[in-house]
Amino acid sequence: MTDVVTLKYWYNFDRELEIVEKQALVIAPSTVVTANGECVSIEVIEKTDENGIVTDWQTIANVILLEEIVSEIDFESLKDLSMAEMFRRFAAIKKA
Repeated sequence: MTDVVTLKYWYNFDRELEIVEKQALVIAPSTVVTANGECVSIEVIEKTDENGIVTDWQTIANVILLEEIVSEIDFESLKDLSMAEMFRRFAAIKKA
């Protein structure tokens, strides 16, 4: 079963650390689909700090879409879809 959660990530922007929140769809242990900026990504969470903030992760795949589309993605409505169907729908949006 998949869950929709909000994760916090430590990002280093020009040598300044900043916490970025991302809505995430948990698809497997330590593996999530996130939407942020212009990207929908599959990420493997490798390490979190003592506060649960993600400090180390690997991006497995990205789908680039318009930021207006990414900001409107509702993971609650996608959580019952297969990964293939979810990304097929993202690809269809990109073509439109």
